[in-house]
Amino acid sequence: MGQNELIDYLVKKRILTSSSVEVIALSGGVSCEILLIKEGDNKFVLKRALARLKVKDDWYADVNRNKIEQKYIKYVADFLPSAVPKILYSDDEHHFFCMEMLDNGLTNWKDLLLNKQINLEYADTAGKNLGIIHNKSNGDPIAEKDFDTLVNFNELRIEPYLIKTGKLHPDLSSYFYDEAMQLASTKKCLVHGDFSPKNILIGPKRFVLLDSEVAWYGDPLFDIAFFLNHFFLKSLYIPGKANEFMELARVALKSYMSNSGNVIDESFEYRLVRLLLLLMLARVDGKSPVEYLNTKQQQIVRDFVYQQLRNGRFDFDVLITHWIETISNY
Repeated sequence: MGQNELIDYLVKKRILTSSSVEVIALSGGVSCEILLIKEGDNKFVLKRALARLKVKDDWYADVNRNKIEQKYIKYVADFLPSAVPKILYSDDEHHFFCMEMLDNGLTNWKDLLLNKQINLEYADTAGKNLGIIHNKSNGDPIAEKDFDTLVNFNELRIEPYLIKTGKLHPDLSSYFYDEAMQLASTKKCLVHGDFSPKNILIGPKRFVLLDSEVAWYGDPLFDIAFFLNHFFLKSLYIPGKANEFMELARVALKSYMSNSGNVIDESFEYRLVRLLLLLMLARVDGKSPVEYLNTKQQQIVRDFVYQQLRNGRFDFDVLITHWIETISNY
């Protein structure tokens, strides 16, 4: 369904009163089409899943993940209503839904970070909300049934991040394959799957989590490692702010641990650091590399990950110390 057909369809469904509307394509991730639709004072955002993701490599995924995202929003809205967008209309047949336009002073957190705006309260809120979601869903049979989505998670996370990167680095392949097996076999709580600053709109009165189409009932460690990874990589991109970015990571992790209940076990820190290292390399050489690191910075990540994995000391504070030392020599 093309854009004009889509607008006519919304008129037919009485979401719009006329096809004379303003349509603005919004920037987003690689897996969907996001449109801002304005009809007078009425404005909303339409999100539609793509079968082929917008990356260099061939990367396909099931468009039914659009329904997964809606389920996640509805689940979290039961206990953190302001932390997710309001769904206005959904259409499973055509793999899209409409949600409230989020403005009113909300800003994309990734943009703030890349502009060197560091706010520890945002990190605290992010860690707290993630911990609450994991804790609330821990052991919930309804969540386990509704988010039995390992196939989708494998297509969008395990294969493109871990399996592909492991193939490109045969000396480290056992780490990647072991972690892939661990993730695939763990069923603990509801995992967002793309918990990162780019998917968080934030302001003085509201924190909103977006893009939950990878949601899966599985291993909470993926979310927190995936999230913390962004602070490590951005500290390399802006080395003059390395200590401040690492403080964001510390605050977020502390807040998460204070709110996540018994999803944390004795292996938490060991696995967190190991997975974090693997994801650092995956965001350089996997199917979805970060766009802001140059060639030299990418090689710094590779060398650091090799060194730390072979060192075998998986301690979070030690990892931060070694990372800051590495950046200071850059």
